[in-house]
Amino acid sequence: MSRLLRRPIILGATLLLSVAALLFVNIFATILVMVVGVTAAVLAGRHQAGLFKIRIRARGRREALWRPTVQHRELPKPTEDPVIAFGEPGIELFESRTPPLAHLQLSAGLRSQLDGFALGRTKRIVEAPDLLPHAAADAESWPVVEAAVQKTLALARARGVEIVPDGQTRLSQVLALSAAQGILLAEWRQLEDGKTAWQGTSAQIRASDAFTIQRITEAMERRQLPDLFGGIARRPANFEVRLLLPYALATAFYLRLYGNPPKAFAA
Repeated sequence: MSRLLRRPIILGATLLLSVAALLFVNIFATILVMVVGVTAAVLAGRHQAGLFKIRIRARGRREALWRPTVQHRELPKPTEDPVIAFGEPGIELFESRTPPLAHLQLSAGLRSQLDGFALGRTKRIVEAPDLLPHAAADAESWPVVEAAVQKTLALARARGVEIVPDGQTRLSQVLALSAAQGILLAEWRQLEDGKTAWQGTSAQIRASDAFTIQRITEAMERRQLPDLFGGIARRPANFEVRLLLPYALATAFYLRLYGNPPKAFAA
């Protein structure tokens, strides 16, 4: 690989472009530049270390060697996954830590199956590589990420949260990752059920989706809270900042359901 593509140079260029994007464009352009730059630096490092190998096929096509691992295999579905209505999420939906769909008369056995299935799907979504770069490269997904982040920031300010000016990029990137995970879950639902059916403003989803939203939140909360709090200067005593994570995820999930099912999928 050319010396011009060495990792320190790529990271330095990424830093300069990020500062320029923050000053002259907007915060989402900054996040996009950072994601692309860091990804390029990682790939450059792996290439130099000989960890990214290319295979030449007989027809001359160059293709990266990749083999699916255990988490890429389909998991057994529950015997029943009821259709439920999912309206535009409100922050109140996540204020209590009650089990998902506690208001529905689901048997203990079915609830256990749905939760187990959600745990497997959560693992695949949480471990999905380069989720933000994939979302940034998709013309349909990135506007949803931006919309979900903006709605979440607006909600935070409306609830009295004071955001650190220098920490807004960090905060937005955390929320963008949650939104990207919500988009992946929505695309999964559309791949299985086709174009989303609607009743008014309520999307027809599956019960397992509600369990998965909660499980993703639980899995990511501890990892993301330090960065989340790092962008906040002050918060009211009656508002839990952690609620911004599931709100961003569920909002992106809801907004993506308006779109068309994805043509291709890679987890």
